Amino acid sequence: MMADAAVCGFEMVRGDGTKVEGLVKEKQEAKRDYEKAISEGYTAGLGQQETGDVFSITVGNVSPGETVTINLRYVQPLMDDEKKDQIKFIFPRTYAQRYGSAPSINAAVSRTAHQPFQMDFMIQQAGAIRSISCPSGHPISLELGAPEGITSQEGYFASVSLTDSTGFLTQDVILVITAAGLDAPRCFIEPHQSPNEETTAMALTFVPQFNLPDVQSGMEYVFLVDRSGSMQGTGIQLVREALVVLLRGLPTSGTTFNIFSFGSTATKLWPSSRQYSQSTLDEATGHIDSMQANYGGTEIASALQLVYDSLPKPLQRPVAVFLLTDGSAWDVSTCVENTLAARLAVSRPDNPKSYIRVFTVGIGSGASTDTCDSIARAGEGMAVYVKEGEPITGKCARLVRAARTPLVKVEVEWGMRSEEGVRSGKADIDDDFEMVEGPSTMSSTDPPKPTPGPISLFGSDNQLPTGPPPKPNPTPPPLPLIQQSPPTEIPSILPGTRTQIYAIVRTSKSGEPLNKVIKIKGVVTTTGDPVELIVPVTRALSSSSLPASLPNASSFIHVLAAKALIRDREQGKHSFPASVSALFTPGPNEQGDHTQKSDLKAAYLEKDVIRLGTRYNLASRYTSFVAVDHSSKVQWASPPAPEPQAVVHGSRRAQPRMLMKRASHAVQITSRSAGPPGQLSSLPPAAATPPPPPPGAS
Repeated sequence: MMADAAVCGFEMVRGDGTKVEGLVKEKQEAKRDYEKAISEGYTAGLGQQETGDVFSITVGNVSPGETVTINLRYVQPLMDDEKKDQIKFIFPRTYAQRYGSAPSINAAVSRTAHQPFQMDFMIQQAGAIRSISCPSGHPISLELGAPEGITSQEGYFASVSLTDSTGFLTQDVILVITAAGLDAPRCFIEPHQSPNEETTAMALTFVPQFNLPDVQSGMEYVFLVDRSGSMQGTGIQLVREALVVLLRGLPTSGTTFNIFSFGSTATKLWPSSRQYSQSTLDEATGHIDSMQANYGGTEIASALQLVYDSLPKPLQRPVAVFLLTDGSAWDVSTCVENTLAARLAVSRPDNPKSYIRVFTVGIGSGASTDTCDSIARAGEGMAVYVKEGEPITGKCARLVRAARTPLVKVEVEWGMRSEEGVRSGKADIDDDFEMVEGPSTMSSTDPPKPTPGPISLFGSDNQLPTGPPPKPNPTPPPLPLIQQSPPTEIPSILPGTRTQIYAIVRTSKSGEPLNKVIKIKGVVTTTGDPVELIVPVTRALSSSSLPASLPNASSFIHVLAAKALIRDREQGKHSFPASVSALFTPGPNEQGDHTQKSDLKAAYLEKDVIRLGTRYNLASRYTSFVAVDHSSKVQWASPPAPEPQAVVHGSRRAQPRMLMKRASHAVQITSRSAGPPGQLSSLPPAAATPPPPPPGAS
């Protein structure tokens, strides 16, 4: 699955129709419960997040001849595509074989998927749907208008189905939706549907359209190219095409650049970066044309460190690193740690131009979104993905434009009370409530002071969605408290790149409404110029108005917000209260105590991930799903058991609306013997061995 998918449901269905809903527990506790159930003869299922984009399913004690179905539910933001008014849905069919030590995944991984695959979508957009296409080549049928059972009159609807239901899924499914206003800033609110939860989630999304001049002092650009064995074939060809587009998009003035290649070892085109000129461009182009995927294994972490170590010290001007890879390595955490450390090492308060940004280009089908997204996020950059047969010029141009634009730091005024008001006891709070993005500058009695001449983040030539502007409120009511607002550190925003930020706030007990607008404000770090954007707030479509056939995805904005919180904590980010932060910071007389403090912080973050995972029913690095059917025990006649068969297929009802997708994914596992209990493990089939379709399949 995609790396930002939030798995929020796990259901085991026995052959007789018995349904067992999985529970989220601390990872080791879930594993113990599973193993205990197996030892006692009960049928059980275990769902674990192995990496950000790999989710494993293990089922034990399947009765002879029985088929057990595992239904997964997950919510996921949709990706940008070639144009700013497009979003893209991807259902990954394969994942690339990865280099290094893999997580402890049980054997019996399926390599075939000889089952018919059917996929149906319901799409709802605020603006008119202009087109829906399937670049992956799967035959689809399209029907405009709200499907039967939809009671809401809000927005525009379409239904899409893969029409060849007897066919077999042999490649990723890609659906591109073009709709009016997809690049317009918007903020959706969602009151929690549980009566026990007094919270409202907010999802802010916008595509910055500002135009800023390039960094005046020029920049250094470093290209880090994966030439490992996994890039053979179309992979290295896509790398060559992308590199040529990226190189030709660099500024002609004040630019230096270099090209590193890596696999098990690493090399570079020149000893140090050279000035961008026609002669150096020609030399680099010749080098690109000769590239082959012959560098061995995929040592991404050490290659990144080599690039960081090669940079001038101290850094005098910005550096943009472009990593082109399929991400086929398990050691993502070291890549992230190296990138975060490199950014911190070059940061200088006296020089706002001393910074590194890292951008990734995911190459080919099966590219690891966990690897590419995580490195780009740690490097305050962005990730794009290129596949055979897809246009790449627009994506690469957007990447270069983002890299050459100065850093823009922003904060969001959700309309919350200030931290001082919270601490002074003006409202009831508990340990769950935190001020993640720092105190708000808004007051409940005084309007914010205007900033002279701010740059609009949406551009003067763009228009916000039509509709009456919100009426001014000279005496706004007391505002709700912020509860959890990921990410802890809002990354620098990039022009033409969709930005999504979430918040969870406590609903006012007095029933007072939330603000009708929120404000995004910030500053261009290299010049000090202010930026600003006002975004209207809209209530999200309630799942109660959707057909019963769609998967249960109530409070999905809460789920996305909780997922973002978990991701921050898994990367070591957290806005601690002062009393807690002091526990992790060595005092002046505590030198040498850094390791103990670091371990204490890690334990605190792990505990918080477990709390969030169990509260919002989410799989994570520290939480897993476990489902046990206690209704009956499986009787086994004779050992030993032949190797079981795990069959992976999908049956999906998805609703990509706004900028997210929510879906159910069914995995069927069949026991074909009367042997003793065994364990079946399910993962996406590996890209290296795509299954051939059966005779007669198209």
